[in-house]
Amino acid sequence: MIAPIRKLPTNAFGKDYVVGDLHGCFDLLQRLLNDIQFDINHDRLFSVGDLIDRGPDSLKCLELVNEPWFYAVRGNHEIIALDFFESYLMTGRLESLQDINYTGFLEYGGEWVDQYFLAAEQRMTPEFDRGLSMIGTLPLILVVGDGEKRFHIIHAELSSKGQKTSESPVWLNTEVDVWLDENRVPPRVEDRLIWSRTLMSSQYVKQPNSRLQSGLSPTFCGHTYESRPRQALSHICIDTGAFASIESADDIDTDFGLTVFDVKASSWISASYCREHFVRGKLSLNNQRIALTKRKN
Repeated sequence: MIAPIRKLPTNAFGKDYVVGDLHGCFDLLQRLLNDIQFDINHDRLFSVGDLIDRGPDSLKCLELVNEPWFYAVRGNHEIIALDFFESYLMTGRLESLQDINYTGFLEYGGEWVDQYFLAAEQRMTPEFDRGLSMIGTLPLILVVGDGEKRFHIIHAELSSKGQKTSESPVWLNTEVDVWLDENRVPPRVEDRLIWSRTLMSSQYVKQPNSRLQSGLSPTFCGHTYESRPRQALSHICIDTGAFASIESADDIDTDFGLTVFDVKASSWISASYCREHFVRGKLSLNNQRIALTKRKN
């Protein structure tokens, strides 16, 4: 059984980075890792999930899970992929790529799997099977480090709207630690970890005093994209619409892209299909101060 929540130690030898929703944009990630001089022997890269769908290289992104320096949580696109292939995972047989369970997988970016379907053999290719099996190994929450160096990786939100009577609208470290000790995430929490957009679509994003939530370590997430990273109640959302920059490549006014966040430096860098230069910024975990600079590659 794969643990739904996993604890990792502080990185004592290198840097920790977090990347937003990849959605198959493997080449953008390579540009970013080259620019920051990512050291595969000492640095770590954490993903907030949604490795697959919509972009050009979903399987390459999924295969990153094999790398010893790469850690990811499960996103909603990984969930619907597992739902779509539920019967195939049990029987090893697939008559057609029809969404008989109405998961929405093919409709929301999953059409890339067609190139790996062996119709005559009624199965997927071995390389796809290996990638699909990796999805099942992904946890829902990563807890990294301790004390002041602690941070979390999730896909959507730790929001607890309608589920708590305390003053906190989000789940706190103490509750996350209980789940860690019990090796379980309550179903009511799991759904919001994958699907919720409460915080990033609320007034908390715009209120300076709500950037940090007492009792909750910095919590990196994705799922709800905008053109810049933003923060609410200790959640730092770094989904900046990598896949949307493909669709906007001819629109010079659109600034979506893929963002990588340097945890220790509280700085980020973004690459896009619709611009040649990188965009860089600094996001204070205390007051959401963002400064932008641009340079050519």
